[in-house]
Amino acid sequence: MRLRQRLGLEWLAVALLASCVVAALTYWDSLSRFDNLVYDQLSGINRPAPPPEILIVKIDEDSLAAFGKWPWPRQRHAELFDQLAKDKPDAIGFDILLSEPGDPVDDANLARAMAANRKLFLPVHFVFPGSNGAEFDVKQPITALADAATGLGHVNLVLDGDGVVRRAALCFGDKASGMEWPHLIEQIYRSVKGQPSAAYDRLEDCEERLLMPFSQRGRFASISYTALANGEVPGAFVKDKIVLVGATANGLGDQYPVPLGDGGTLAGVEIMANLFGALTRDEFITPISFVSQMALSLLPVWILLVGFWRWRPRTTLMVSFALILATLSVSIVLMQFGRWFAPGTALVGVILVYPIWGWRRLQATSDFLDSELQSFHRSKIDIPIMRSEMGPVDVITGQAEQLTHAISHVRDLRRFINDALSNLPDPMFITDLDGKVKFVNRLAQAGIEDGAQDLALDDMLNRFVSPEDLQEVEKYLDLKNSRSKQNYVDFTSLDGQIFAMRRAPVLSDDGVLRGHIHYLADITEVAHAAQQREEVLQLLSHDMRAPQAAILALLDGIEGDETSGRIEGHARRTLALADNFVGLARIDSSEFAGEDILLAELVAEANDSLWPLGKARDILCEIDDQSDGAFVSGEPSSLYRSFVNLIDNAIKYSPDGGSVIIVIRVTELDRQPFVSVAITDQGEGISQEILGQLFERFASDDSSANSSIKGAGLGLNFVAKVMARHGGYIRGENRRDGGACFTVLLPLAP
Repeated sequence: MRLRQRLGLEWLAVALLASCVVAALTYWDSLSRFDNLVYDQLSGINRPAPPPEILIVKIDEDSLAAFGKWPWPRQRHAELFDQLAKDKPDAIGFDILLSEPGDPVDDANLARAMAANRKLFLPVHFVFPGSNGAEFDVKQPITALADAATGLGHVNLVLDGDGVVRRAALCFGDKASGMEWPHLIEQIYRSVKGQPSAAYDRLEDCEERLLMPFSQRGRFASISYTALANGEVPGAFVKDKIVLVGATANGLGDQYPVPLGDGGTLAGVEIMANLFGALTRDEFITPISFVSQMALSLLPVWILLVGFWRWRPRTTLMVSFALILATLSVSIVLMQFGRWFAPGTALVGVILVYPIWGWRRLQATSDFLDSELQSFHRSKIDIPIMRSEMGPVDVITGQAEQLTHAISHVRDLRRFINDALSNLPDPMFITDLDGKVKFVNRLAQAGIEDGAQDLALDDMLNRFVSPEDLQEVEKYLDLKNSRSKQNYVDFTSLDGQIFAMRRAPVLSDDGVLRGHIHYLADITEVAHAAQQREEVLQLLSHDMRAPQAAILALLDGIEGDETSGRIEGHARRTLALADNFVGLARIDSSEFAGEDILLAELVAEANDSLWPLGKARDILCEIDDQSDGAFVSGEPSSLYRSFVNLIDNAIKYSPDGGSVIIVIRVTELDRQPFVSVAITDQGEGISQEILGQLFERFASDDSSANSSIKGAGLGLNFVAKVMARHGGYIRGENRRDGGACFTVLLPLAP
């Protein structure tokens, strides 16, 4: 109960502290520099395209090199305006201050050239502080030039606290009293569009500053002042354009930092070009109200504060990162709608509240656990009395209250696992990552007087593995080798027993490898049984086949009668039985090793080998090959024997003088290409008693066989296993017009 009360007070203190910090930072705009950096990065996500009607005439380094150092004679500008009068642009903004008189002749020529251009606008600038106690003085162009221009506008730039130009002032002065100077670009917009911009109409006073988006650097159409003045630019390129003339050379001092994210500067004339684009699209970004800013800044902090009582620490950490991303996402989304939410205070609140709460909760929980553990160590009772739960609390508090109970459960569990492993019926030991034995059961420790604990893995292997198999076992245990398909290794021990060793990893709760379990299963009886099976196969494949082959060789040279015919039939049946039995055993014990086979050719060879059998009973075996030379991937010997068995059965169950039809074609099953071989006879068909178990071992019905060679019930079982080994299928069925049909499907080779 003391822990609950303390955590409640700690949470309330953290909540008040975080809320006050966020409110103070929002009120005093203390993170404006950070918010500006965030704005600079977010504004680059979707930069607007520059308006195509803007054409910048640059007073660049090439122009200075051609016409000499700045300032130039006003006659030079008069020549430029003469050229512009010929090209007829839609409007001209001349971003060069002309507030001081020059040579009277040059001034008159410049005024004349300016008057020849329509919609020409000149800048005014302001001197701070003004004379005679005024806040500022207005410096207009000289009278002759001002009269020649269509209008005047201010070109003041608004610099944020970090010296970056992000905002624009569409008017300067007092909009309410009418003593205002619209921006030069606003004047150009009015002359082109015939009305003030929508953004200007929304202004309540001239003090309002608007965030404007910037296009990518260098995206505006531009030409050199020199090229235009010398008549090198086609008139069509300038006609109907809004021409902005200004300095872009670095040495002229008209470069300012802008939020383009690359740390570079932008010429004042290019900033005005971006301002025209913002006016045209009406895409100025307006900061949200103070109340909305405060609410959005506090919301993620309180979501995290409430979640502290319901979520695990890992979940809380993930939610914290999610809230940071969500805060930035809100800024991005609002920016797309022309509103700006400064995320700095919200981010600071989330980043601040999580470690403070984690520290206070950890301290309170640590103090509680310390007192509980001390009490536990002083207790003489092995299993403490279980206490009832005290109701729902946050996860960490609940875990702390259950720790005293968990200690006893862990101790009992450890004893249970130790007893279970120690009494396993086979040897078992556990090693750490250094190969040291950390646990052995009774059978693995037998014979070691001083115990196997902390022995090296090599020492344990030398105790169990015979020298002949030691290298193979070490290869299996080598982690550098790639894992084989066989997940164990068998070996013979020093006393002649045969074991199968398996190794499994020991992982920590977070998935880190800590060691390995080595389990030795005694497979002596199984290994001996396998050896006996090999001896039986050897007996069938050689010792039983040799006498039968000798009998057939002896009968081949004598005149046949009924007795010799029966002897020959039984000898051939014994040979077939041995061959099928050995074939089945080899299939179960060997791995598949296929090669490309022309199936029609293999079936033809199998059919030709049975030609004498069919000839003896006047049975015709016909092959209808529609496969167009289809190949399958298979083992030639087992496939050959399978088709020999099937064709042999068809001959055996066909009447004398009948026919066996073999059709080979390409077909599809579940959209996969297969080669089909259908073998049809004219016999009495398959009896219903064995139709359902046709491919099982020893399933045979020779009552309808027209041959002295009877079956043993292994041939079809062999065929079925061969087809399954090749990924194919076989089915047997009775035909409606009599006889049986066996169909084999084998996958078409790639």
